[in-house]
Amino acid sequence: MMQRPRAFAIVNPAAGRGRGAAVVRRLGAEFDRVGMTIEVVVTPGPAEAARLAAGAVDEGHTLILAVGGDGTANEVANGMIGSDAALALYPIGSGNDFARSLGYPRGRKRKHVARWLATEARRRTIDVGEVNGRLFLNACGVGIDGDVARRLERNPGLAGSKLGYVAGSLMSVATYRPEPMEVRIDGETLFGRFLAVIASNGKYFGSGMRPAPRARLDDGLLDVTVAGDVSKLGALAALARIYVGKHEDGSTIVTRTAREIDIDLEREMPMELDGEAARAERLAIRVRAGALKVLAAP
Repeated sequence: MMQRPRAFAIVNPAAGRGRGAAVVRRLGAEFDRVGMTIEVVVTPGPAEAARLAAGAVDEGHTLILAVGGDGTANEVANGMIGSDAALALYPIGSGNDFARSLGYPRGRKRKHVARWLATEARRRTIDVGEVNGRLFLNACGVGIDGDVARRLERNPGLAGSKLGYVAGSLMSVATYRPEPMEVRIDGETLFGRFLAVIASNGKYFGSGMRPAPRARLDDGLLDVTVAGDVSKLGALAALARIYVGKHEDGSTIVTRTAREIDIDLEREMPMELDGEAARAERLAIRVRAGALKVLAAP
């Protein structure tokens, strides 16, 4: 008899406003129906998914399933990077931007993700980004996007939905002003005040925003969006257009590709990576080409 495909599932019980806990109860049966055997573990706390993923790789698992949102996918990837194991997703977060970039089922079709993984998904090799030693899958940046991430972290009621991200963005547009930065993009230096500098690996972040509509996950490059000294009205207009990827204007907001981006700030400022809020006074951003195996749309 042929051996059934196996997967090691790491579940974030808090993902999707608690949906992760309910998923645990049905995950085994759901994958069994599509001919896959699955071992399920629940993360005991924040930052534990990376440790569990690294342990699963060491035990010989070749398919690791991240059950949660973009944050869970990020943690799991950090634990398996550079290995030959493939990352698969069971997206139950509200944004699921990385799953969107990989072509996973969306909307009502999302409930059929187990069948999709078993019958349609294919193994691909993609790039990841790295900022100050931490990996990211979608994007990282500093400026107004970091301010939005900080705002959502402090106001959990806003987090976890597209509407909440828009509300947080509008609040930041009203209060945030461009900051002095020194930005080096593959050796070219830019000085001035910048609303944001965002390095994108995938096309999406922020529950469907498209900061880098031409980004590819496997081209060995990051797409760098640079927003200069944009007025509040200009920032509001860009926010309205970013969901369709039409925010670039060729002058104050531009995007270019790069392998290395270094950003020096005059003071410690909010930043974000895959939606997670952090702070930094300097960002060293690099692309790690072909560093991660995934299951994705053909």
